[in-house]
Amino acid sequence: MDGRLFRLLVRWLGFAVLLLAPPSAAHASDIPGFSSVRVCHAQSRAHEDYARIADRPERWDCRADGEAQAAPRIFLRFDLAATGAVKPDRFSTRLTRFDAMRISVIGSDGQTASREFGEADMEPATSGWLMRAPLPEINGPIRRVVVQIDGARSTGAIEEAQLVPGDLTAASFQRELLVAVLCGALILPLILNIPFYHILRERFLLWHGLATAFMLIHTFIVTGLANRFLSLGLDTLTLLWSVTAAGGIAAASLFSADVIEPDKLDPIHRRLLRGVAIWAPLWTAFHVFAGDPLRPYVTQLYYASYVPLMALFVWVMVVAKRRGSRAVNFQVLAWLPLMLTSAVQIVSAFRPSAAPLDLSLEQHFAIGLEVMITTVGALDRLMALRRQRDVAWAKARVLADRAERDHLTGLLNRRALEHRFPEMRTSGFHAMAVLDLDRFKQINDTFGHVQGDAVLRAVAEALAPDDDTVAARMGGEEFLVLLRGADVAGRAERRRQAITARVAAEVPGLDRVVTASMGMVELPADGSLQNEFNPLYARCDQLLYEAKAAGRNRTMRERIQSFIPARRAVAA
Repeated sequence: MDGRLFRLLVRWLGFAVLLLAPPSAAHASDIPGFSSVRVCHAQSRAHEDYARIADRPERWDCRADGEAQAAPRIFLRFDLAATGAVKPDRFSTRLTRFDAMRISVIGSDGQTASREFGEADMEPATSGWLMRAPLPEINGPIRRVVVQIDGARSTGAIEEAQLVPGDLTAASFQRELLVAVLCGALILPLILNIPFYHILRERFLLWHGLATAFMLIHTFIVTGLANRFLSLGLDTLTLLWSVTAAGGIAAASLFSADVIEPDKLDPIHRRLLRGVAIWAPLWTAFHVFAGDPLRPYVTQLYYASYVPLMALFVWVMVVAKRRGSRAVNFQVLAWLPLMLTSAVQIVSAFRPSAAPLDLSLEQHFAIGLEVMITTVGALDRLMALRRQRDVAWAKARVLADRAERDHLTGLLNRRALEHRFPEMRTSGFHAMAVLDLDRFKQINDTFGHVQGDAVLRAVAEALAPDDDTVAARMGGEEFLVLLRGADVAGRAERRRQAITARVAAEVPGLDRVVTASMGMVELPADGSLQNEFNPLYARCDQLLYEAKAAGRNRTMRERIQSFIPARRAVAA
């Protein structure tokens, strides 16, 4: 891992620890003037009212660790000991769907006031997964508050119920500011995926970006920060909670399936990871839309659906780790905190009270950790893939170059020259010269093929390719030169004559002078004649043999002109 990235990650983690330190919560018991003496709850059938069970102690559970169970109708009773004129202002509980709610306030003098609430009347909190409702107003101290909730989808409505003061602005604003900074930190990895994908178009970067987006939205919704800027109903909030949680898990599993190296997992592992993208949305739909008679068990079944997913992740990570995967190291570090907090919530969902523990702060921290570590892991994998691709491209270029080069002289071979010829003609090469060594067979027969090969290498050096000259070995002792620019005939002739001196200097022990004959065709430099390779080569070869027939060690050259006929005047 790059040292700078590692230091950045460590700094961010330290910042996240400070960021997510929970501010102190304000409760009714903290307010001078009253304290909560006792909180009791009771489950009942849908047709029972408070008056029917109010004076039946056996129906009420007032223990601090009393078992809260799902029921068609739930009663909450807050018995207050008044010591002054200050009164609680609102009822607060975990944000959950319900059918109807009724809040009744009973004063010390017997005065009562009640109010009916629906989901649309609830006020989602801006700091936490909570909802609040104002208490009906009465004159004088409050002795008791009774809350009736019908069709609550979570027993968290019992466990987290409390009375709160009206002014929570300071604590709420502090929490909101910290969460806003966390969301800003989550935006950075989301933005980084854009240049990452531009560098190397790998599919796992798209999944990582999608997972980060879902987790960002989930944090924005669950922390309550969204309620500061948007007016969303309970149905919309709970739907977004479920969809973003499932979407984040699904996208993250698809990311894991693609980011782990190809040889570190079997196809079955990847298929199962991709199957999470189907499993999670199905259970999310169940959690959102399931009604009676499954409503009391929705929460437990929903949390239970994540047990096989966690087992799958553990299995896959163990397999990849044993096979030496580097990418899985980041996956393990990223998912461990989130899986631990999720495991605690799943286990807590099956307590007798049946309400999962509220670990929202811990999970927000774990989400931030997961996003940052997987971002570093994605970058690490990206760089590894880029190195692998660069090496593969380099090898491919070497192999391609070898396929186009003569292995003895290093010059282009005939196949490469024919393939590139149209492009070369377009770029201005307008002269072709074919050279053949004179009596080369005698050199091989007299001095052997080793010396013969040395002669051919010396010839290649004499032909000296440059920006305006391309040289190729056509086979045996035959070579071809393409030229462009000025004085192409003179430059070609100087190269032919240089063969003799170069061979004499590079190949000692020869008892003869090595010469070459050449046939050359020069086309118009303006490119008006776009000859194909084979006819032009055939004409050069014919001129070469004429040079051989005329005594060797010479050049036969032909210059082809193009003529544009003048336009005839058109009579008026």
